[in-house]
Amino acid sequence: MSLQSWKEEFEGKKILIYGYGIEGRSTYRLIRRLCPDQIITIADGGKGKEAAEKETINTICISDRDLDLACYDLVMKAPGVVLKPGSDLSNITGQAQLFLKHYRNQTIGITGTKGKSTTTSLVAAILKEKYPTVLVGNIGIACFDAIDEMEDGALAAFEISCHQLEYCPYSPHIGVYLNLFEEHLDHYGSFKAYGDAKFNNIAHQGKDDIAIMHPSLKQYIDRVNSHLLLIGKDIQADGKTLLLPDGVLDASDCSLIGEHNYLNLAVACAIGQIYGISSQQMSDAIHKFHPLAHRLQDLGENRNRIRFVNDSISTIGQACIQAMESIENVDVVLVGGKDRGIDYTDLENYLASSHVHVLFMYATGKRIFEEMKAKGLDRDGMEYVENLCQAVQKAEKICAEHHVVLLSPAASSYDHFKNFEERGEVFTRLAMGCDQ
Repeated sequence: MSLQSWKEEFEGKKILIYGYGIEGRSTYRLIRRLCPDQIITIADGGKGKEAAEKETINTICISDRDLDLACYDLVMKAPGVVLKPGSDLSNITGQAQLFLKHYRNQTIGITGTKGKSTTTSLVAAILKEKYPTVLVGNIGIACFDAIDEMEDGALAAFEISCHQLEYCPYSPHIGVYLNLFEEHLDHYGSFKAYGDAKFNNIAHQGKDDIAIMHPSLKQYIDRVNSHLLLIGKDIQADGKTLLLPDGVLDASDCSLIGEHNYLNLAVACAIGQIYGISSQQMSDAIHKFHPLAHRLQDLGENRNRIRFVNDSISTIGQACIQAMESIENVDVVLVGGKDRGIDYTDLENYLASSHVHVLFMYATGKRIFEEMKAKGLDRDGMEYVENLCQAVQKAEKICAEHHVVLLSPAASSYDHFKNFEERGEVFTRLAMGCDQ
């Protein structure tokens, strides 16, 4: 194994690691491994800077305020860092960009507003039936941590976010663009800029590459230069029967919840077919696959015989609608989180026509509830509570035995929780009586 080409990316350069989170730490480990004595600057605020000072050597650790990025030959930007409009991008890069530069031919990149984590995990599970495969990216595993496996020829199932793609001039060999809904407008400023960032997963492909897209993305389809497969046309799901480019596959042995997830599974199986995975191998992978935590995760019944479903990953209105349509016997849904100013018209109309009891919480829940009142869409069975704890306690009093309390917040978690995982974990403890 030779990492010389990676060493050449960093050696002798004045490097800034901008953001010391999962990716920042991973970037530091790789550079330190390749260039043990090289001085690296790390910029972060608060606890990130403090952690870098404790954990690193041969570094200069500074605040992320008032940085002059022009002072550095190479800026390794974390995905969540927002650059000022008009910034010079000539020295800006990131893990996804460099990973694709080196391994794009071995990479299947999956993006979209909804479903990318489940789809990427399914792709990895199916490909592992035949090939060494790594699961990396926005799913919480820094791609730089898989470089050794990639050098040995592994395939990468890469969940790739809009932030990772925003300035990326490379696209993976197989690029999947599942869907596009209003999200992250606080970062991008416009829906178009957000959608364009995601299209970088396909925009730089050539004629020997493969793009898998939903027909609703018509504004991008005419710009595709690679072989195009359309979700819902070339790749379909009829219940648990998957209609694939090279045949039909029975997925009745799968434990996924929701019609949309069987379409995601069909996408993953179509990719499996491209790589020569047999129907039996795909069936084996499907049988062994367990739904991801916080994504329509069935927690089972608690001691009061009430079933709880954790869909904390839900951060937009369409995800909440999809969750409510995917699960039978939902008596109560919990909605709300950080308010990022996105439009909730579709969700408001859906909730108004539903008979499910809705407990609104936090800033987004309050806004949705007030907007529904102003539009005359409020009805009996809707109320506002302060927080998740109060919501779970109230829901238990409302929900019938063996019926469902669904957490599908349709909003970000960052106002009261570290991330959606923490929100889901707190919900799980509350639901199962561990925090009461």
